[in-house]
Amino acid sequence: MKKSILVLFFCTLFSFAQETTVTDSVAEKNVITKIILLRHAEKEKDGSKDPKLSKQGMLRAEKLNFMLSDFSIDKLFSTAYIRTQKTLGAISQSRNITISNYEARDKNFAEQLVRNEMGKTIIVAGHSNTIPALVNVLIKEDKYKDLSEEEYGKLWILTFSNEELIDCSLFNF
Repeated sequence: MKKSILVLFFCTLFSFAQETTVTDSVAEKNVITKIILLRHAEKEKDGSKDPKLSKQGMLRAEKLNFMLSDFSIDKLFSTAYIRTQKTLGAISQSRNITISNYEARDKNFAEQLVRNEMGKTIIVAGHSNTIPALVNVLIKEDKYKDLSEEEYGKLWILTFSNEELIDCSLFNF
């Protein structure tokens, strides 16, 4: 009788030890990734293919830097255009983070973004027709349409737990 109680005790103890190990492993693997996506700020209407930001656009870029000052930003991505680079310029300078270029229409970029940047908070600046499309790919839903030429103040924050989307929030700024 004592032997069977002892065996039962050790089996129960072993079972609890296994449960704790499994629970701890899951907790250790819960990696949160935040991706902030936005269109570049207002551009000058000079007729060129690569215009600079207007005065209003420069103010919006500064506002963005202020708005995100409480976020710990790890990486910045931008298309190679002046307007997208300058939109992230204030953040880049204030935090000493280099802006990495990406090709807006590269389907692999969207697929690899969450996986390659797991555990980080990143910002992606693009265009009126590419950022909503990128959001759609990341949320795996055709929810957002291209922005109008006059829309500059939309910002999406996507939160992933491991590689699974847990929140998609849209803000106006």
